[in-house]
Amino acid sequence: MKKSVKTIEMSRNSDNSQPRRSVPDVFNWGLVRRALRAAEEGVYCWNLETGDIYYTEQCIRMMGLPVREFAPNIFTSPEQTIHEDDRSYFINAVQRYLDRPTTAPLRIELRLLNQRSRGWRWIRVNGIVEKGRDKKPVQLVGVWVDITRRKMADMHAMEDRDLFRNLINHLPDNIYYKNRESRFVMANEATARKMGVRTPSDLIGCKDTHFFSDDTTDVARQEELEIMRTGQPITNRIHKESWKGGQSSWCRLSKFPWYATDGTVKGIVGISSDVTELVETQQRYRRMAEQLDQRNKALEKEINLARQIQFALQSQRIPPRVWQHEESRQKRTAHFHHIYSPCTGVAGDCFEVFPVSESGVGMLICDVMGHGVQAALIASMLRGLLEQFASLANTPTLFLSNLNRQLWGIFERAKLTMFTTACYVYFDLQTRRLTITTAGHPAPIILGADGKAFQPLMRRSPALGLLEQSTYRESDIALEAGMKLMLFTDGLTEARNKTGDEMGASHIMDYLQQSTPQNIKEMLDFALAGMHSFTQSPEQDDDICLVGVEFTEELM
Repeated sequence: MKKSVKTIEMSRNSDNSQPRRSVPDVFNWGLVRRALRAAEEGVYCWNLETGDIYYTEQCIRMMGLPVREFAPNIFTSPEQTIHEDDRSYFINAVQRYLDRPTTAPLRIELRLLNQRSRGWRWIRVNGIVEKGRDKKPVQLVGVWVDITRRKMADMHAMEDRDLFRNLINHLPDNIYYKNRESRFVMANEATARKMGVRTPSDLIGCKDTHFFSDDTTDVARQEELEIMRTGQPITNRIHKESWKGGQSSWCRLSKFPWYATDGTVKGIVGISSDVTELVETQQRYRRMAEQLDQRNKALEKEINLARQIQFALQSQRIPPRVWQHEESRQKRTAHFHHIYSPCTGVAGDCFEVFPVSESGVGMLICDVMGHGVQAALIASMLRGLLEQFASLANTPTLFLSNLNRQLWGIFERAKLTMFTTACYVYFDLQTRRLTITTAGHPAPIILGADGKAFQPLMRRSPALGLLEQSTYRESDIALEAGMKLMLFTDGLTEARNKTGDEMGASHIMDYLQQSTPQNIKEMLDFALAGMHSFTQSPEQDDDICLVGVEFTEELM
């Protein structure tokens, strides 16, 4: 066929014909040709009777071929141009359309091979069939549209959606989107499990009213309306949920406005996590704390009562403030004083000062292991044991040995590992004899009439209650007028300063020598003041018990 100005040249493919053919002139084909060259779409015409196919230049370029080069027929030779994954679908779709033609056009999306770059382009093949006089299809005409950019964008968007969906479905938190009517439009699998539905798709279109009580849904709806109105989110709020079945749960809730690309609010985004177990545990702990607080208050009240009783008993343990003996126109006097300062309500420190004979007095100080009620109970029990061995009080070693065996037996029967240190002093104003015995306890501090302080040397001996058969040794000191003696517990000497240094008895003795107390009360007061000066703190870390006696002598 000759080429004419009013024809449009099209490349073609046929088994036995030339590679180019013109189409008969119907109207101004020059204009049509220029329009087709300007268009992005390519036009094709497939003659079903001859098998010839005609392409415009755009179709040829989509296949990556020169305009005048032989172009394969994608309908009869799809294996040369169409991706193998799309090939079977393409063939079947075209055949179904030709077998049952309708007024609707053919539309197929497929990957077409670019012969030059050997890459793949996405095109949409549109077509419409023309019928002959016998109503049978004679040719298929249509266009190709390059949809590579749109298809790749769709694929990227789909990949992003898949990544997003995969991410939120593996998160344990509940994530969902709601529209302006507070209906679910998207949710992850955790939300579906929480709501008791099979898949997230089952939530689409549902409202909170399908699952929660009216009170909960009313609150949620008002919150979401406020978020959509103001744009202000709710962040990390603990929220109680009441379900339709009557159950309750707790969640940590955040809600944010959901904006469209044009900036309008489409709805809200919600994120929540179940904290029911945490909240219920906190509530249980709060109730337990309240119960414990009530019990502690009751216990504190009882301890305060015990403290008052303990103080009252200790204040009665000193015989009359002075103990006198008159002989040969001489009067010898013993002046007593004590300081009793527990660090808690009740203490494990205790002391006893008791008459042994008309001129003899026993002084015992004890420090029970530990603090608080248990130590206070042992201290109270010690006072009861003293009465059993009062007849031995003028022999300190026998007195402590018997006290030790009795205490060991009690601990053994009670399966307790306990002990108490003790220092016992017996003095007789008539014989001027002062005897000291210790059981794991420091010796007393003695301030002589000359103002010098010292501690008698004592052999170490086990504390009371540790061993059944323990032996104790005595140390005798001449009783002199003006002598002052102080028994103490380790709360005084083991006090520490800010650098962790321990005070020790030597610091107390140095302080007493420098302060030169005039009487036994001043000696005890100065010793306690020296401790606070060393620690630079008005507080104390341990029970403190001080018991002192001062000896005077005058002519009658």
